Order: sequence, then structure tokens, then C-alpha cells
Amino acid sequence: MTTKEEATDNNDENTKSNETLNNLESGNEEYPCSSTAFSTCHTKDTHSEKLIEEPHCIHRPLKKLMIACIGSFTGIISPFSSTIYYPALTPISEDFNVTVTLVNLTVTMYMVFQAFSPSFWGPIADLWGRRPIFLLTLTIYSVVCIGLAMAPSFSVFLVLRMLQAFGSSSSGALGAGVIGDITTPSERGAYFSIYTSCVMATTAFGPIVGGAIAQQLSWRWVFWLLLIIGVVSILVVLFFLPETLRSLVGNGSIIVNPTPQQWIQRKISKSKVQNQPTESTTKTFSQYRQLPNFIRPFMVLRYPDVILVLVINGCYYAILFVYMTTTPTHFQNIYGLNTLEVGLCYIPYGIGSVVGSFIAGRILNRDFKIIAEKQGMQPDEVKKSGKLDPDFPIYRARLRSAWIQFTISQLVTIAYGWTLYVQAHLAVPLVLQFIVGLSIASVLNCCQTLMVDLFPGRSASITATGNIIKSSLGALATATVEPGIESIGLGYMFTTLGLILMISNAFIPVLIKYGPGWSAKRRE
Repeated sequence: MTTKEEATDNNDENTKSNETLNNLESGNEEYPCSSTAFSTCHTKDTHSEKLIEEPHCIHRPLKKLMIACIGSFTGIISPFSSTIYYPALTPISEDFNVTVTLVNLTVTMYMVFQAFSPSFWGPIADLWGRRPIFLLTLTIYSVVCIGLAMAPSFSVFLVLRMLQAFGSSSSGALGAGVIGDITTPSERGAYFSIYTSCVMATTAFGPIVGGAIAQQLSWRWVFWLLLIIGVVSILVVLFFLPETLRSLVGNGSIIVNPTPQQWIQRKISKSKVQNQPTESTTKTFSQYRQLPNFIRPFMVLRYPDVILVLVINGCYYAILFVYMTTTPTHFQNIYGLNTLEVGLCYIPYGIGSVVGSFIAGRILNRDFKIIAEKQGMQPDEVKKSGKLDPDFPIYRARLRSAWIQFTISQLVTIAYGWTLYVQAHLAVPLVLQFIVGLSIASVLNCCQTLMVDLFPGRSASITATGNIIKSSLGALATATVEPGIESIGLGYMFTTLGLILMISNAFIPVLIKYGPGWSAKRRE
């Protein structure tokens, strides 16, 4: 079977998957058979061996690394735009002559739009392609940044802040989607570590940059800087990021939504074969005639294994924001630090996040290889396989070492509160922040990788679903932590949070034991 025929089959299957809700959630969607998979799908003809020899992705390792880095770079826009803004809250309230409480409404509305906007963009990107949605949302984001920097009143500022979240929040889901497109399960953990480290590092370093800009220049320069980042992202995506959506481009051998270089190459190729529509043109028009299913990100929440994984991911993301939001107030009160010094205290956490992400990526790849070899897969199969057998124990492969990161996060969270309570030397909570950054980054990387493994054809949509849960839990945590501290104190509040995290330990054996059965039922 030729690559063209196989890609057409996959496009037909994607078209059918949008006809009914059952087809949307069918096994073919969870374990898609495509021209790029190392499987026995579509191998009843005499060309089956040729199919098995096709690479999952035609891009060389260096090109794949570049694509992953671009996806990770664009993925920082939403969290960076959120945290860089925090130090500017007081100057904004003074400039617009409104209360800080009213300015905090912009934070709340940003988080609301950040939670739900990817559910709009994700299904479109999983149908029409990554590049057009990247360029559209980044353009919206950049234009809005200009408006924010020049906002004449608080009401205009509030509306534009919501639009900024609408444009920026999709970048995380799209970045994860790109990485899911080009990677096989055996290497996915390491590539996602790049994505996770970028997102978590910018979450930590955002307040440092924002504080320095707000103190030395003006809060409006925060948005001029974000505009520069947005424009750079547009140019990088426009010229260097090829389309990766597998239902459109297969393993990358088909050109759809081309970069300028690809467009020129296609024009040259078309000039050699006059009056014959190319396959890429036909596929693009076919995709655009279909309408995205916007309820898709929500429908996966009816599956027990999905809920458990996303709750784990959301709880640790919420704890991350607890650390972020409580640091300024309590470090200033306990240690007498100024705004810039408090910002510098985020550095250990940021470094720990980067280190933890890369360690987690290596561990995930190692654990996958160990489980795969126990299943009788040869080393070459482990490295090249783009499609998992439905019976492969993916839950065990991804969660095999997760209890280590879980335990570290929980114990450090409990100890952290008591170090602040007894006013231990500043170095002690900073070291604990480094450790918690390392461990939480590992947990988030594990959960993200597992979800993409379960829904490889819908990596942008499933990331959008996870964003709803984690943003909602993050908002709940940040809204309740300070009242909790006032009621029971720092030590007991962080102990309570650590105990809540310990409940998630029970989810690991449940997923390993019952996850495969739930997954099999979903494919029926």
C-alpha cells in the first residue's frame, strides 16, 4: 500500500470519527492506524512488510529536536504572560486609580479563559492542523498585547486581558500536540521533558522579570516585552515549524499548511506536473470542509482512568501555584525581603523544575524500554514503534517509578510549612523549593506523557482537557490557601496539603490494575 493510499485511509477514518459521538471515542481514535504506525493495521495486502519498515517520522533527530523546542517555546507564552504580571498588580491599581481587589479580578478572569480557551482551539488544531491555529492565536495574542500596553482605562484593560488569555492559552495545548505528533512512545518522555521544563521554568522566572520591569521601567513595558515574544513566536512558527498533524501529513512525507520554503518547493514540483492537483492540496481542502467537535475535550472526562490521571496532574499543579502565590507574602513578612529579593527566591524552584523535567524524561524512556522488553519487543521495535499494541501495559510503563516523585513532593510540602512556621534560615525553604520543583515537574511530565499515550491522535485536545482540570484546581487552591493559613497556621496548612497529595498515591495501583480494562472497554 502506498503512502498516499494509507494517508487517504487515515483521513477517511478521521472524517468518520466526527460523525457520531461513539466514533469519536472509539478504539480507532485511541490507537489510530495510520501510514506511519509500526503495526499490523492495513497489512492484509502484499505490501505489509514495506509498511512496517516505514519510519514513524521522516524528520531526523536534530529536526525533531528543533520542532520540539519550537513547540516548547510557544508553550511558555501562556504561563509566562500570567506570572510576569503578578508584580505589576499594585502599580496598575495606582495608575488606574482602582483597588487591588479589583485588579485581582483581571487575574481571575485570565485564569478562567486560560482554563477553557484551549478546549475551543484544541479540536480545531486536531482537525485543521497545528500551523494555522498557531499563527492565528499568536496573532490575536500579539495584537492584544499592544492594546494592553496602551490601555486608557481599567475596563478596557480587563477586557483585553481576557482576550489575551484567549489567544495565549492555546499555545500550551498546541505545543504538546506537536510533540505528540512527531514522537513514538519509547522517546516521548524525553521530548516532553523539554516542554515541561520550559513551561515550569518560565512560571518561576516570570515574577522575577515582571518585578524588575515594573520597578525599573513601567508596568506597560511588561506587555511590550510580551509583544516582542509574541512576534518572535509568529516568525519562528511561520518559517521553521512544519505541519505535524498526522491525519494531514502522515509521517511528515506529505506537505500541508506549508512553510514558505515548503511552498516554494511545492510550486516547483507542481510546475513539473501541470493541471494535476497535489495530494496535499486535496487533503487540506478536505479537512477544512469538516467542522471541529468542540465537546470532544469534555467527553473524555467520563472515563475513570482519564479522571484519575487528570486529578493527579491537577492536584500537583495546584500545589505548584500554592508555592508560587504564598512566597511573596510570607517571605516578606518572615525574612523582610523586598520585591526584587522575593523574585530572586523563585530561582531555586525554577532550576529544580528544569532538572526534574529532564530527569523524569530519562526515567520515563527507561521504564518504557524495560516494560517493552518484558513484553518481548526487540530493541529496534522499542525505538521505532509509533503505535502501541492495545494490550501493551502503558500504565505500568509510565507509573512504574512515579511513587518516588509522589512521595518526595508530599514529604517536602509538609516540611516546607513547618520551616516557615519556625522561621528557619532562608536557605532551608529555598532548598525545599528546589526539591519540590524537581519532584512536581517529574509528576507533571509523567501525567502529560501518559495522556498523550492514551490518545495519540488527539494530543492537543487531551492537553486542553487537562488544562481545564488543572486550572480549575489551581484557582481553587490559590483562593483558599491564605484563608486556610490564617485559620490554622502555615505548618498545619501545608501539612493538610501534603496529606491531600498522599491520597493520590492510591491512584497508582488502581490505574496499573484497572486501567487496561477501562482502556479496553473504551475501545469496544
